[in-house]
Amino acid sequence: GRPSEAVLDMIQEGLDHITAYLTDLATHSGQPPQQILDRFLKQYSRLNPANDWNRYSKYFSHYTERELERLRKSGSFTGAQSTAATVRKKCYELFKKEYSDTWQEILIKFEESTQYTETGKTVAQRQQLFNKSAKRFTQ
Repeated sequence: GRPSEAVLDMIQEGLDHITAYLTDLATHSGQPPQQILDRFLKQYSRLNPANDWNRYSKYFSHYTERELERLRKSGSFTGAQSTAATVRKKCYELFKKEYSDTWQEILIKFEESTQYTETGKTVAQRQQLFNKSAKRFTQ
């Protein structure tokens, strides 16, 4: 349900502290506040393995044959008593191993690219997506 007024007040107080700290950090670092926020959010998303797993699940669905081929070539797949979940998990581990330095970035870029082809988005949603992508491109 809706948070109580006390909770909303507590959150606002915390956000005020974050804003003050962010402003101070931007001043001392010479970096724009939005760039600092983007960096923080990028790091936070990497700390959330559920996001990575969800991204990989979409990637796997799109590139199933490629991912299964990597699994076959690895020689680590016996097929005995394997469920779809264990196969996908093993493929995920191999994907992270093969692209050890860039796997998260690959998944993020894949996720961004699929957003362009989703149907049912309004003009405003597409404009927001374009602006977000353009901003990343120019940073």
